[in-house]
Amino acid sequence: MTLDQCEKGKSYKIKNINFCDNALKNRFISFGITKNTIITLLHCSTKKSTLAILINQSQIALRDHEAKFIEVEQIA
Repeated sequence: MTLDQCEKGKSYKIKNINFCDNALKNRFISFGITKNTIITLLHCSTKKSTLAILINQSQIALRDHEAKFIEVEQIA
């Protein structure tokens, strides 16, 4: 599943990041969005056009098309 399909308030582990744009890759890395990182989906805007996630006590906003590049699995 990708991040844009996740449920609010649940935690997920990043399995893979699929992208072809170096600028987006560098943006993800600067936010700590890397493989095996644990994230929590905090909030979604109407129609999930923007998502707020928590990574290492930092809240980060992502656009829906960016979230589609991030493959995750739910953790217990």
